[in-house]
Amino acid sequence: MTGQSDIDHVRQLAERIRTAVAADPAVARLDGGPNGLVATPLPGGRVEGVRIGGPADPIEVCVVAYLEQPIPEIGEAILRRVRGVAGDVAVDVTIADVVARS
Repeated sequence: MTGQSDIDHVRQLAERIRTAVAADPAVARLDGGPNGLVATPLPGGRVEGVRIGGPADPIEVCVVAYLEQPIPEIGEAILRRVRGVAGDVAVDVTIADVVARS
């Protein structure tokens, strides 16, 4: 893939990961992390909370979670969701904050 097809692939992958992670009942929202660095920049916008870098880089996901189960379990569930979309890849999960469900 080159050029536009690479951009389209990254956009689709980032959006699919965002959708899968946001669907987890323990996730309140995706988050850009410190300084908004956890994001995939794309022409016309960015996918915040999901960072897809180079081929050797892990996929990074950053969320704000509901504190209704142990944080390690939330992280593992997010990891499974990302790998369900992206395959057996390296994934870094950051839980930036926890909130109570309103």
